[in-house]
Amino acid sequence: MAAPEAGTVRSNPPQIGSFQTAVCIVPPAHLCHDIDHLRGLYDKSCGKWPPHINLTYPFVAIENLPHAAELVQSALVAFRAESGYGEITLRLDKADYFSHHHSSTIYLTDGSKKGTQALADLRRAILHAFGQKDVISEFHLTIGQSGSQDSSSPEFLLAKASLLPPIEWQVDELVILRRERMQDEDNSSNKMKVWRTIDISGTNPWREPSSGEDWKNYATTSPNSALKVEVTYQFSQALSIWKPRQSSASPPSCEEGSMPSSFSISSYNVLVKSFYPPGRERYPVLLQNLRSEHGLADILILQEVSDDFLCHILRDDDIRHRYPFTSRAPPDQEDVGPLPSLRNIVVLSRWSFSWECVPFKTRHKSAVFLTFEAIGKQNGTGFLPLVVAGVHLSHGFTNGSVATRQSEFQAMFDHLSANYKENPWIVAGDFNITTSAFTIDEALKTNSVSAQTVTVMSSIESLLAEAGLSDSWRVARTLTWEARGTTLENSFGDLHDEEEGATFDPTNNPLAAATAGLGPSARPQRYDRILFKRNSPLAVSEFNMFGLPEKNNDGAYVDERPGHADIEYGSDHWGIRACFNIGQTPVAKQPVNLDSDELAPLQPRKAPSNLSGVSGLESYLIEHPTYPTAEEGTRRREVLELVKSILLEEPPQSGGQINRPNNVFVVVPVGSYALGVWNASSDIDCLCIGSISVKTFFLLASQRLRKAGDLGVTVLRKVKAASGTMLELDVRGIKLDLHYCTATQIVEEWPKSINLPPSDPSFDLPIQSLIKLNPLRDLEYVLRTVPDLTVFRMATRFLRLWAKERGIYASRFGYLGGIHITLMVSRICKLLLYSAGAVTAADIISTFFSHYANFDWKTQMAFDPFFYKQQRQYRRSAREPMVILGFHAPRVNVAHTASLPSLRTIVEELRNADSLLSNPDITWSWLAGGLPKEPGMGNLPNGSQAFLTSYKSYIKIDVQYWGMSQAKGKMLVGWLESRCVRLLSSIGRKLPDIHARIWPARFTTTDDRAEEERDYWGCYLVGLAKGEDTQGQVISDSDRKLGQALLQTTVEQFVDEILSDKDYYDPASSWVSAMLVKQAEVKDLKLDGREWGEFLITEESDTEDETDEDVAMLDGDASDGAVGGATSAKRKGRKTPASTTVSAPGKKLRPATDILNRLRWDPNIDSSDHVVGYQDRFLGVRELALDRWKTEDTDEEFIPQHRIVYFRRISDGLVVWDREARKDEVFGSGAGKAE
Repeated sequence: MAAPEAGTVRSNPPQIGSFQTAVCIVPPAHLCHDIDHLRGLYDKSCGKWPPHINLTYPFVAIENLPHAAELVQSALVAFRAESGYGEITLRLDKADYFSHHHSSTIYLTDGSKKGTQALADLRRAILHAFGQKDVISEFHLTIGQSGSQDSSSPEFLLAKASLLPPIEWQVDELVILRRERMQDEDNSSNKMKVWRTIDISGTNPWREPSSGEDWKNYATTSPNSALKVEVTYQFSQALSIWKPRQSSASPPSCEEGSMPSSFSISSYNVLVKSFYPPGRERYPVLLQNLRSEHGLADILILQEVSDDFLCHILRDDDIRHRYPFTSRAPPDQEDVGPLPSLRNIVVLSRWSFSWECVPFKTRHKSAVFLTFEAIGKQNGTGFLPLVVAGVHLSHGFTNGSVATRQSEFQAMFDHLSANYKENPWIVAGDFNITTSAFTIDEALKTNSVSAQTVTVMSSIESLLAEAGLSDSWRVARTLTWEARGTTLENSFGDLHDEEEGATFDPTNNPLAAATAGLGPSARPQRYDRILFKRNSPLAVSEFNMFGLPEKNNDGAYVDERPGHADIEYGSDHWGIRACFNIGQTPVAKQPVNLDSDELAPLQPRKAPSNLSGVSGLESYLIEHPTYPTAEEGTRRREVLELVKSILLEEPPQSGGQINRPNNVFVVVPVGSYALGVWNASSDIDCLCIGSISVKTFFLLASQRLRKAGDLGVTVLRKVKAASGTMLELDVRGIKLDLHYCTATQIVEEWPKSINLPPSDPSFDLPIQSLIKLNPLRDLEYVLRTVPDLTVFRMATRFLRLWAKERGIYASRFGYLGGIHITLMVSRICKLLLYSAGAVTAADIISTFFSHYANFDWKTQMAFDPFFYKQQRQYRRSAREPMVILGFHAPRVNVAHTASLPSLRTIVEELRNADSLLSNPDITWSWLAGGLPKEPGMGNLPNGSQAFLTSYKSYIKIDVQYWGMSQAKGKMLVGWLESRCVRLLSSIGRKLPDIHARIWPARFTTTDDRAEEERDYWGCYLVGLAKGEDTQGQVISDSDRKLGQALLQTTVEQFVDEILSDKDYYDPASSWVSAMLVKQAEVKDLKLDGREWGEFLITEESDTEDETDEDVAMLDGDASDGAVGGATSAKRKGRKTPASTTVSAPGKKLRPATDILNRLRWDPNIDSSDHVVGYQDRFLGVRELALDRWKTEDTDEEFIPQHRIVYFRRISDGLVVWDREARKDEVFGSGAGKAE
């Protein structure tokens, strides 16, 4: 359109007062990059207005714009003629703000006033053309607004605006904007769009913008609307400044041999505690953490970085030398603008990179994606560089914040999948995912979040797995036993599920405590993570935390900086670092060989849709009668603390002497309680570790515990088992088994000692001590290495319930026990981590059944390939049908009691469960218990019910006891159960066509017996069925009769063996018999849960494997560790001679067990040069090579050790130990060495 001639002005100019139009000056787009970053976050008009300086706003109505444009152009011509102005140059170099009633506006203006004075004259001329008077106002370009209560206070935003580089340009044209209603993805209903531009000289025609031009020649739109390719800076040593890196136009490549074989990446949320004035008191601590041994990395991703902190660290010479490349230069450098956000992500690196920023919909939230051309993998003829994503997701645990976080996750993964699908990935930063089970449960109870929100949180974890990402912390736990580096210890009971490995820990970090406040949110959370893409060249080699306080020699946390005695914390988060090995082929299978022929291949099996939800399994477990309540958990914690306080009490002082330091103990729980999979009926297994002898400990412990009777502590009995002595306690209605282990060095270096590798000299202990320590060592290893303890515990709880319901949870009968299931499940969890990433408990259970149902137990062993990285030094014997390897010697195969019949039963149940998973209507209750109960079966569990109706014939083993001592009743029952295993083995060996299955519980009749009669009767049932090879075969009458006769003979031999053993069977108070019966004769039986008899608390004799010198420690008369020192003058009516050169005749003889273990395990003794002399019942004294001696009572060649008469050395014929002569050449006990 042609412009009107100069000087032509229409009468009656339009009225000024419409907010639909404006006359303004818009800077060129290339000058507004940094301005747009700030406006996008702080200016509520960003996206609706371009960056601008208003000359006239409000202006005229939209319909009057053509007339108004003519008037403006005429005014410009007159203005140039009258004022004599040449070019108008603007320089915006000063930041300031206006104060409003409830807010402030921060802006840029011309500090010299030269340019703004010309604008004032120009505006006066335009207003005069419209018949308006001039108004006084500050010409400014708005940066943003700040509310009075906003964290972005005027001073903070003013300081940030002051860091903007000055912009200067020649004003060539005015821009007329018109408001238009429109609907776009930002839901902006009104947007100021360019209507016309007028040359400021007034001589050129005014111009309409071309189609689609809009603001693009003037400024960009909101920075939150699209991906931004950013500038990477490199430090120039010559100029001592950070300069933009020169990008390469060639595609990424990596010459052979130039790519590093390993690298490390750290992530650290440095905490913006105050925005203005910046809090600088933590800067030295933060810098120390970043430069520490555990914090230094090749790539460093920082969150919550402020302008002031970035300037501080980028001035440090060590940082500049270590990390010459950065995503953001120091904002106080002259040509660098401020950081855009309140809390910024900044990446520092040893290697060059290019990067881009993908904003999220939430203000101040975005993800950065870095491409490293020096690291990656070859893909055919091309090279795919490593992509590292740095994130800091929205915080909070509300319905809205969790939904926001889910959308941010999805946006990040969508970008990775769309642009870098084949590249290796690493995603690192602060994910802000609430992990503490306690926090989640409490939020549900108080309705702070909905159940749907918790499901959404679970879906986020599933999204990680579906994206093919593994958690480096979990993988490092599996591979290296622990996340290495500095960590803080938490005592037992301090941590709830999913609180281990927390990087935000209010219980140990006062800054985190201040951030979290009080209540359920003040729990440890694992917010920070480093994830990596599976099936890529990346393999985790190490993981550690940093930024934690260090300890001094006294074990106290201190600040290591000179002159600082009190600890200071750098941030409310701990930093994390992961180290990776990288190769051209996937190395995720190293350092363990998961393709070994010895390792059964694992095929992950997803749970059926009916079982896939987390809430369904959790609800089933919680609703089960055996699931412990919170009150029961509290009771057990109180019981454990009570027992600890009793045992750790200093022993009584005698004669004013100081108590001995070696009477210090470590008391820890083991077993299902410590593992977190216990139920309402579980005992507490407790291990005490100390430096005194076993005999001394139990004398001391019994004394202290009996004195605590008024506190609800009852000592039931002392049990002398093959694994050692233990005390059975009843503490306020809860059963507790107390074990003891002598291990001085373990106690002295506790708790560090328990995490030492198996080869450490601290574990150079006697066999009996190692056996006692094994449950604790195995427990610690499982807890450290299982990838996800929460899903592991949930899966383990269910599988224990399933095994109990199906009658295969009793290791004493050769079935599965707690340790079996623990090892089998932990193995599945670790292998699934590599093949499927993070999985649910339902997937673990499904894979468990599928894998072990098809496991070749005959040729393969179930072992943890992450523990047994090298050749396993375990030689499987022909009498071990099932091998599940534990972790620590000497007892390696935890399934050593399994027999062929028991293994067949286990496999049958595994296959039944695996088959049930194919049923589309399967439920957790159905899977655990089989079929629903039939009418008339009373309170029998489903498994017991099925057992009583599944067989036509049974062996019924009756046992009757009418004694007063419950201890003897339990001994009788326990011994009888151990013999039943041998009965099954005998049947399987003599009658291979018959499969015998024993139900691992005692049955009784439906008639209730009065407890005051003290007459107990029960029976064990062995179901008899055809073997697999004889199914469907027709058996002749003669073969049937022969088999029945042989079976009857086997049962009679079993009974004869029971009745002939006087050590356990007492005909004066018990009776045992066995017979073959039909199904009809057992249908009315029910399970017997009674305790037979009452415990009689008596002082039992001490174990025979301790010497009298040990008792002296109680009296304080023997020197520590001295052998043959002076003992108490009065002890059992005997005196101890002063001389120690010859052992006293009254000195106890070391038992055969000690001699056997010493000859077998002492590396300086040749076990093959010794034989065992033992008493045969029919042939008298016989000899057997020591290496052939069997110690397991389930072995067919087992001989009780009380029948051992002597040990003889073959090479010279010397008898080294003789029971009758009380001779001991091995330890020098008894009568000592013979003449």
